[in-house]
Amino acid sequence: MDLYSLGLLDTLRAYREGRATVQDYIASCSERIAALEPRVQAWEWFDPSRAMAEAEERAGGILQDLPLFGIPVGVKDIIATRGIPTRYGSRIYATNVPTHSAWIVRRLEALGGLVMGKTVTTEFAYRQPGKTRNPWNTAHTPGGSSSGSAAAVASGFVPIAIGTQTLGSVIRPAAFCGVVGYKPTYGAISRTGIHPFASTLDTVGVFARSVADAAWFGACLMGTDPRDEATLGTGPEKTLRVPLEPLAAPPRLAVVRTPQWMLATETQRNHFDACVAKLQAAGATVREVNLPKLFDAAWDNVITLMAADAVKSFASVESRHRIRLSPHLTEILDIGHRVTPEQYARARARREEYRAWLDGLFQRSDAIATIPATGEAPEGLATTGDASFCSLWTQAGLPAISIPSGFGPQNLPLGFQVVGRYREDEAALKVAAWVEATLGFRAGLAGP
Repeated sequence: MDLYSLGLLDTLRAYREGRATVQDYIASCSERIAALEPRVQAWEWFDPSRAMAEAEERAGGILQDLPLFGIPVGVKDIIATRGIPTRYGSRIYATNVPTHSAWIVRRLEALGGLVMGKTVTTEFAYRQPGKTRNPWNTAHTPGGSSSGSAAAVASGFVPIAIGTQTLGSVIRPAAFCGVVGYKPTYGAISRTGIHPFASTLDTVGVFARSVADAAWFGACLMGTDPRDEATLGTGPEKTLRVPLEPLAAPPRLAVVRTPQWMLATETQRNHFDACVAKLQAAGATVREVNLPKLFDAAWDNVITLMAADAVKSFASVESRHRIRLSPHLTEILDIGHRVTPEQYARARARREEYRAWLDGLFQRSDAIATIPATGEAPEGLATTGDASFCSLWTQAGLPAISIPSGFGPQNLPLGFQVVGRYREDEAALKVAAWVEATLGFRAGLAGP
């Protein structure tokens, strides 16, 4: 087996058992990148000599007990990395090289991981696409905004990568690229050192090739940070213990199709129904849940929140560089400028109503089952896809996991989404792992 095909936990096991060294693994990943990167274009910045130097630095036995020892990580290029270009997907920051790393970069390095490179992001993690292509078919989008992170994991360039989600920027590209995407509860991972878009929505997430790997990596990155008040949270502290223990019994699933259901392709809808039937046959308790009319305006509500927040996040950039921003970004900023304080306050209150209603749903269910995207990745690179099937869960701050579940008629991946209760990520991930095992599908690696 080629080493690059190993996931996070399998790689740690190979190191412990002496079947591979960090240098061996980095060399294998680098060779894979050299072969496929010209076609996929997942990296905004990658230097194989630096990657190997990092590997050699971590080769000493003193660090082998660290939970990310010798694991290369793709880091989305809106996340500051000391001494490495951080361009935010914008020509405005083409020469930006931070002198300090983001909280999560320092965290992963302290736990033994290494920054393999910076992955492509859409412009400031919004809608203007970058250069990355879907590794399953380069004529199709990989999704966004964490385009390069999803494509890098799907291609075997790295076993894990970091992304961010404001609407659907982890879950959707994970579905399009056939990997696991995990968006934790809002505030579970610090955003210090990450370019903000919407402070009430922005959430750090991870990509991996299994639920177990995603849970392990997510747990490593979690922690409180006084500089990001979202991490301080309220209510009882919830932990994420890994490795995940299996469920004691099949889960109770609430099937939620959302008011946007008809935006999904017939293929995606039929595939979802087939997955639900298979889970039910394996013992899951399944009940259909129709969201009340309260949720009909959820999309408009999240746009109000996002646009108003973006005006604050981009105040300096807009005042100095508005003419250099994409039409996509200036459009949402213009919407934000028109949001009144009263409208913003109502939108925040409505978000709390959504969270409260959904919290009641979990009194009878272990998780929500829904779809992560409209279907297979759309053809073309002008758009990164529709976030309709992700934005509600982001708005409510709930943990969500996208799992590869099959292929569509164009031989592109399809996904299945599990959504958990607020601040109960461990329970959601256990359900996701059960779903993953029960469906019995693995997309494998894209490319030869």
